[in-house]
Amino acid sequence: GNQEIRMILVRDSNKEVAHSVLRSPKITENEIEAIAAMRGVMEDILKEIGRSRAWTKSYAVVQNLVKNPKTPPAISQNLLFRLRGPDLLQLTRDRSVSDAVRYNASRALRQRAQRPSP
Repeated sequence: GNQEIRMILVRDSNKEVAHSVLRSPKITENEIEAIAAMRGVMEDILKEIGRSRAWTKSYAVVQNLVKNPKTPPAISQNLLFRLRGPDLLQLTRDRSVSDAVRYNASRALRQRAQRPSP
């Protein structure tokens, strides 16, 4: 299907349908960014995106995954240290993400502040 159909199918309650959208050869990086930001997507889909090296090369995908409250905390915390300082600061104030993600964002900021600059 086209992009609109893939965006509808990725939210399907059937896991196989949603996973087959991610395996589609026609899916683009922009679509993965949009899926990572969707709050109506199953955790398994976000987990699969977060585990894929090809998709997490994009900073926008990483940022959307970490900001998405449905992303499993283990995935969010692994990707958290790849975010830039201003984005980490914004995460520390974001009430839609889990407490663990907010705590680890502030911890990462503190660690970066203690590091001597080259």
